[in-house]
Amino acid sequence: MIGSIKKGDHFAYEQAFLQLRSRLYGFFLRKTNCPEDARDLVQITFLKLWQYRHTLDENFSIEQHLFRISRTVFIDYLRKQQTAVKWKNNSVNDKVCYIPEDFDLRKKLYTVLDAMPGIRKQVFELHRFQGLSYAEIASRLSITVKSVDNHISKAMRLIKKAVVLHLLLPFGFLSDFF
Repeated sequence: MIGSIKKGDHFAYEQAFLQLRSRLYGFFLRKTNCPEDARDLVQITFLKLWQYRHTLDENFSIEQHLFRISRTVFIDYLRKQQTAVKWKNNSVNDKVCYIPEDFDLRKKLYTVLDAMPGIRKQVFELHRFQGLSYAEIASRLSITVKSVDNHISKAMRLIKKAVVLHLLLPFGFLSDFF
């Protein structure tokens, strides 16, 4: 079956799906306790099997390949769960999280941009908002590509610092450091 899938045989792929989907679903359901997430993770696993079929090793069974893929899919799922900002029903230091009324990242971004030197602000806006490449910006502003890179780097550092401070200070996350 591996050889057929590796060659792009849709029938063999469909057979693998029909044979193993319920086992994978059970695996993901036990891990997530969520039927919708389990179904999504099964689909992602089979999509990755098809997407990376050219790398399959015929010395291993289809089950071994699928469960290896499912393990990485589940790890990705856990990472996304950990990084997702879920303010509702979460607690921090046994306090209910809330979102302050002035919590507007777009407003914060424009405040930081307005405080930047003119050329840095212009370079950043041309790159991030208008989608111009470094070379296009350099020729348009008569500066070097390296200067464009430096301006973008410095702008990003300022924005990241401002956003992190804006996000964490209201909740006291940085109190241990100050």
